[in-house]
Amino acid sequence: MLLIGFSWNQATAQVQDETTPGYDFSAPADSTSSDTTASADPAAPVDPLLRPYERITLFLDSATNLITYYGVVEQEESGSDSLYLRAKHWAVANLGKEMKIELDKRNQKLTCIGTIPAYSYLNKYTKRSIGNFEFRITFLIKEGRYRYQISNLVHETVKPSEGGKSTRNYFEFYYTSTTRVRENDIILRNADKDILRLIESFKKAMRDPIIVDEDDW
Repeated sequence: MLLIGFSWNQATAQVQDETTPGYDFSAPADSTSSDTTASADPAAPVDPLLRPYERITLFLDSATNLITYYGVVEQEESGSDSLYLRAKHWAVANLGKEMKIELDKRNQKLTCIGTIPAYSYLNKYTKRSIGNFEFRITFLIKEGRYRYQISNLVHETVKPSEGGKSTRNYFEFYYTSTTRVRENDIILRNADKDILRLIESFKKAMRDPIIVDEDDW
């Protein structure tokens, strides 16, 4: 059984906001920061071509150095058994045919290795397949709340039409590479949108009522 250690009291957030533990909104702004792209005249427009390219900012777990999405969701009206079943049903329905799942009902923990389709979004209405995104998602469940973590993110490219194998690139490679910066960044930006949609999908499923199967009583 795969063991992953977590602390329920760890402050976790991908983006700091008013819900982030330890984030102080009363702290003064950093007066030492400066914008090297700003014009001397605040009213003068800045040519976008002169601005340095800004890469996407993702959360790197300090313990694992892996790009990670995680959070704690309070759901006081739901018991731990109900949340456990909802998580299992969602994983089976949404994480692909090759999904692997490890169940630890005694400790109310699920660990899944699954995939979702990877796309390059050309515009609002057009997208093309660029393979799959593989990841590990773990649910830790308690009475009235659950914690999720998504990490070990890998992009598996489409197999070449002329034959051969697809390539597998970890998100951390895209994130830190100093070559093909914009191309790698676009992959991460598109993946970020799909992963956030996936998170909203399981949050909704965890709120929905579940019909208990005969094997689950």
